[in-house]
Amino acid sequence: MNITQLRKALNELPATSLISEVHEIQNCITHLIKSNHEMKEFDTEQNDPDLTQAIKENQDLIQRKQEQINLTLEVIRERLGEAAWREVGSDIKAFKEKYAQDLQLEEKEERIEEDGMYL
Repeated sequence: MNITQLRKALNELPATSLISEVHEIQNCITHLIKSNHEMKEFDTEQNDPDLTQAIKENQDLIQRKQEQINLTLEVIRERLGEAAWREVGSDIKAFKEKYAQDLQLEEKEERIEEDGMYL
């Protein structure tokens, strides 16, 4: 689903569903982070190409989910106003603080893969 389609779908949701959408996305991110931790623990040397690929795919999905949260937050602000935007925004901030290390680690690993690691 592209950004335009997603925005349209979000605009069609009832207000309560729109707000709960953020929590559902955060739940998805939490599971992806947990899954990556488990795969990394299982394959500490990164010898399994399937697990390495799955971790990369999860990292990409986490990034897309974070973008989806940002878009959902924009729609909340447009449709429900500043008060709702601030309330949901504070929940998002708390989530990011709770998982800051994991989210930064995912972003850092993604940058290393894109840029290559040079010794």
